[in-house]
Order: sequence, then structure tokens, then C-alpha cells
Amino acid sequence: MNNGSILVGSFTLLLMLVMAGSSPAQSSRPQQIKLAVSTATPHNTPLWVGKDKKIFEKHGLDVQLIFVMGGSLVSQMLAAGEIQIAANAPAALLSLIAGGENIAMFLGISNTSPFTLITQPSIKKAADLKGKRLGTARFGGSSHVSALIALDHLGLDAKRDKITIMQTGLDPERMAALEQKALDAAMLQRLATKTMLNKGYTQLLNLNQAKIPYQNTVLAARRDYMAAHPKVFESFTRAIVEGYAYVFNKENKQAVKEVIARNLRLPSANAAEDFYLEAQEELDRKPYPTVQGTRTVIKYVAEQNPKVASLKAEEIIDSSWLKKLDNEGFFEKAYKGKSS
Repeated sequence: MNNGSILVGSFTLLLMLVMAGSSPAQSSRPQQIKLAVSTATPHNTPLWVGKDKKIFEKHGLDVQLIFVMGGSLVSQMLAAGEIQIAANAPAALLSLIAGGENIAMFLGISNTSPFTLITQPSIKKAADLKGKRLGTARFGGSSHVSALIALDHLGLDAKRDKITIMQTGLDPERMAALEQKALDAAMLQRLATKTMLNKGYTQLLNLNQAKIPYQNTVLAARRDYMAAHPKVFESFTRAIVEGYAYVFNKENKQAVKEVIARNLRLPSANAAEDFYLEAQEELDRKPYPTVQGTRTVIKYVAEQNPKVASLKAEEIIDSSWLKKLDNEGFFEKAYKGKSS
């Protein structure tokens, strides 16, 4: 063998050793996932905990949590492939799905409406709301759909009863509008509701207490991305379930309150007490998206976009990741036998 052959052979061997040595490092690199959240709410606590307590990292994932104001924008980003997962209201996803986007909802972050219909002190019953102004956030969003559900539950109809539904910003803006009498009623979440009740305003309907089936927030992804990355989504779902288990473990209360306070930009962990209680009371230990709750959203969104009426809840929900974990006893393991 001549010197040239020896040199080539040595170089090839060295290259193979370098590649073999670098392979484990490359395979151990966390898989990056961009997850956009459209609202700052305690229902997102398992996501925040997963990031803060490095649970995603434990499962080989680098989850980038991005806050994007507005569910419609988050939905468009998901459809365009700019993000891999959306934490969003189904109401903001349905029109895209009806338009042909192959998006599935695979986990139910919030399976009940967090909204209460709060009115001026002078409004004591449903009939008093006729001809009045009702404030929500963005049209087509969760608070707007919750308003339509509330009116229907109370035997009212916005058009027939001349109730003007107004797009008036988030809870602080709606609270201010009530106090300035620019609104007669508003859809408010837990802490805002508590504040207004203490000021003498009327609770006309609490949708959570009324047990009205409603899918408030889901995790959704493109089906083609999920199909191409099955191991990633299995790992992600495992991490989320462990995030839920961490939140529900009472020994972690202080740590969970600190996570909530940081993400909601509260002055201290003590200020997160009400939000912590909301997460405890309104999150489900097994966060399956609900078929009946999704049907409710479809019904009301279809009033704005008739194409949505053709959607079937069973077809836009993909619970396969959760079912796999359920069947192997992962919930019981995560909750240490307390996953009821």
C-alpha cells in the first residue's frame, strides 16, 4: 500500500470517528417547539410549570413559549407553520379548519368557560338586559362566544332583544367601562368578577357554575406536523401531564404561585392566590378536549360563519396521544395513584 492510500485511509477512519463521536451529541439536542399562547390566564399554568421546572427539557424538548395578543393571529401563525402548537380558543380555530386547514385539537387546557355575566347593580334579572350594552373582548373569541351562550341560557337573543354586544378590550377595560357606565354588562373572568361583586355589581350568570358544556382553550397543531413528529408529540404530552401533576400536588403550592406570579407579572406570590385557586378548580386532571364542549363552540361560531356548521367535533379532536398515555397508566404514575 502506498503512502497516498495510507493517508486517505487514515483520513476516512478519522472522519468516521469524528462523526460517530458527534452523533450522540446531535441526537441529544432538544427538539425545539414554538408554542404560542393568546391570553394570559391561570389555565396556562401547566405550560408555565413545564417550562419553569424544566419538565419539557427532561423530555428532550426546547419549548419556546410565545405570547401573541389575539387568538385569530395565533391561529394564522399555526396555519402558516410559524409555530408548531397553539394554546388557543377553539372559536379562533374553527373558521380556519372549515376553510380547509388540517388542524387538530389534541389537549383541553380549559374545558369550561371562565366567564361570568356581570351587570350594573340596577340589573337584577335577564329581562332587565333587553336593549342594553354587553362588553366582550374580540369578536369570535372566547368571551364573545361565552356571551352568546349566556344570553341563550337566559332565554335572550341579542338581535331580538336589541342587546348590543361591544368589543371593549380585556377585563380591566371592561371593568372600567362598567364603572363609567359605558357598559350595562360585561363578560368577566374570576378575579375581575370577585372585584366587581365586592363593589355591588350583579352576577347574572356564572357559566362555570351553570355547568354549560364549553371548550374554552385547547392545544392545537397541524396534523401533518404531528404525523411527521410522533415521538415529539408523545414526549410533549407526557411533559404536559407531568406539569398538571406538579400543579395539583399541594406540596408545590408556593412554587406554583411563584410561577403564576412571574407569568402574570404580579407583585408577589401572595397576589397569585386567587389565580392558583382558579387553576386548581378549573383544570382537569385528565385534560381531554371535550366533544360536547366543542359542539357548543361550533354551534355559536357557525352563527357568524355558516361554513363552521359542517364541522364534526369528533373529527377535529385528536386524543390519541392522551389515550396512549392513559392506556399505559401514565396518569396514575404521574399523579402517584391519585388521578381521579
